Amino acid sequence: MRIRQMASRVIVALSILHLPISGAAQEGSALSLESAVALVQQNNPQLMALRREIAAAKGGGWTTWWLTDPNLSLEWEGVPSGAGLGQFAERKLTLTQEIEFPTNILWRNRFAAREVEAAAMRYEQGVLAIRADAVTAYTRFLASRDELALAQQRVQLAQEFVDKAEIRRRAGDTPAIELLRAQVELAQAQNELRTAESAHIAAQAGLNALLARKPDEKTAVKDSLAYQQYALSLVALKRQALTEHPRLREADALVNAASHLRNLAWGSFLPAVELSAFRHNIGGNPNFYGAQIGLKVPLWFAFRQRGEIQEASALLTAQEHQRANVELQLLAEIESAYAAFEAAQRQAESYTTSLLAQAGEVYRIALRSYEQGETGYLQLLEAQQTLIEVRQGYIAALASYYAAIAALENASSVIIIR
Repeated sequence: MRIRQMASRVIVALSILHLPISGAAQEGSALSLESAVALVQQNNPQLMALRREIAAAKGGGWTTWWLTDPNLSLEWEGVPSGAGLGQFAERKLTLTQEIEFPTNILWRNRFAAREVEAAAMRYEQGVLAIRADAVTAYTRFLASRDELALAQQRVQLAQEFVDKAEIRRRAGDTPAIELLRAQVELAQAQNELRTAESAHIAAQAGLNALLARKPDEKTAVKDSLAYQQYALSLVALKRQALTEHPRLREADALVNAASHLRNLAWGSFLPAVELSAFRHNIGGNPNFYGAQIGLKVPLWFAFRQRGEIQEASALLTAQEHQRANVELQLLAEIESAYAAFEAAQRQAESYTTSLLAQAGEVYRIALRSYEQGETGYLQLLEAQQTLIEVRQGYIAALASYYAAIAALENASSVIIIR
């Protein structure tokens, strides 16, 4: 009866995880995957910095609409030699304002707008990357929790088998080798438990780091790690990435910005207008006023303007090539991530469709044979070890599966896990 109870605990402990990653809550303060991702995106310092970069770019855009600072000058003329400035014959107070050609103001503003757009797309990339990190860290924490529970169960079962073997050995019902083998199994189980405890601490510290918490802070989660099937199309993922991925949209914004910068370089051939208004004091009479209009003519176009145009044109070509390279890299990443996803999915499905059930059945058969005296303890131990190894493989496969999905989300900008 004692062995049958032990077997029941083995089968129950090694066949859990039937809930998907969005299971029911254990307690109100426990984290779900959704809440963990939201917290990470809210508290991550990198995303905070990227948000400030957007604000900085917007602030820079405001400056493109305003005129340059005016020039205020005061002139004294006709001052006799050796006399003070108060002995002037003429004094003139002048206010001068330079006004760029209107199209240049427009191109500069559009360039600034594309810079803001590029900063916003860098932020969106950060959101995707942080989400992928959060999903991976969260599922690894779930996996480490299950690994720890499995290791604890294994130690408990191994200890119970040692106790049972000692009783049977004293009664003369079992050879010494069975007791020795049970003691070895207990030592191995204890070693695996220490490894599982270390892995769980590391997984908790990794998740807490993303959540901006203390590394050793206890983390309660409400989800269970289990296989959930996702039907994905590689063609659809690529299509969405080519139209929506923030990395490509940033590249497009930088190409447009470089185009506006080239237009601005060509605009350097256009003259700027200088408007001046002055008050003139002549011979002690301050009631003379005047105005002046002038043009800043780009006479040295063969040097400065030509160099600016060449530089801007080269930058535009470079950005176009960079954009093409980003697209190629993105498609390659999606291809690679999708292949990893398919491989992890097939592996997880092999456990859910056959391996877990087969390993459980092998253990039941071995236990029945052992109870009936048809086989020894070593055969039962081997069956138990097989079941544990299959269960451990299933946990590792699930962790790899969700990590592959997170990588695919980051590569394609398609949110898969909801």
